[in-house]
Amino acid sequence: MDTDNDDRSRELAQWSLRLFDGWQIRRDDHVIDVAWRERRLLSLLALQGERPRTYLAGLLWPDSDESRALGSLRAAVWRIQHTLPGLVTDGHGPLSLGARAHVDVHDMFDVVRRISAGLEAEDPRDALEALRHGDLLPGSYDDWVVYERERLQQLRLRALELLADQLTARGDVDHALEAAMSAVAIEPLRESAHRALIRVHLLVGNHVDAVRVYRTFRHRLRAEMGITPSPQIIDLIRPLLAVRAAGDVVGRPVALQPAGRRDRRQARGNAPYLE
Repeated sequence: MDTDNDDRSRELAQWSLRLFDGWQIRRDDHVIDVAWRERRLLSLLALQGERPRTYLAGLLWPDSDESRALGSLRAAVWRIQHTLPGLVTDGHGPLSLGARAHVDVHDMFDVVRRISAGLEAEDPRDALEALRHGDLLPGSYDDWVVYERERLQQLRLRALELLADQLTARGDVDHALEAAMSAVAIEPLRESAHRALIRVHLLVGNHVDAVRVYRTFRHRLRAEMGITPSPQIIDLIRPLLAVRAAGDVVGRPVALQPAGRRDRRQARGNAPYLE
C-alpha cells in the first residue's frame, strides 16, 4: 500500500464548506462529520479570514482564561489537521483556511463586491442565487455569529437593491423584479427595498402595483413601528396619486408632473391619497 500517495491525495482534496442553511463540510463528494468545537473554528476562519491565534482563542472561548483558551484552540487545530488535512494552514503563526477550501459565503462576498463596484452581473441568475441563501449558521447564537449574521444580512440586502436598480436601468425587468422582491421578503420593513421594487413597477407602467406596494408598506410600517414612510418613497408615487386627486376634482385625467414642479398647496391637496 502506497501511504505517501494516499497522504498526497488527501492534501490535494477540494474542500467545500457550507455555512448557509446549515453547516456542512465536504471533501470532494463526501460529507465529513466534524465535532462542534472544530466547526466553530472553521466557521470563524471562513467568515473573518486569517487571524492571530490569541484573537481566535479569545473569541471562541471568552469564558476561559488565555492559557485554557489557547489550549482549546491547539486541540481543535490538531484535530482538524489530522482529520481534515489541508483545510487549515499549517505552522505556528496566524491561522486561516487552506487555499483549496471553497466556502459558500465567499461566493456571496464576490457578488457583493462586483455589484457594489458598479460592475454588471455576468449572469443575473447566478448573482441572485448567491444573494438569496438562507440563514447563516442557524442555531448558533455566539456573539460573533450574531454579529456576522447581521453584517451579511445588511450586505446582502444592499446588494439586492443595487442589483435591482442596475437591472432596471438595463431594462431586465424580470430579474430586477426578483432582486427587489427578494430584498423585501428578507426585510419587510426596509424602505430602500420597497423603493427599488416600486421603481421596477414604474418602469413597465404597472402603476397599480407600484401604489399597492407603497400602501402595503405604509400600513405595515405604521402598525408595527408607529412611524410613516420618508419623503423619498412618497415622491416616487406622488405623481400617480396626483392623477387620482385631479380626476376626483375635474373628472378627467391629467398629465403626470414631477412633484418638484407643483407648489405646496397642490402637494397638500394630495395628502389624503398618501394616507
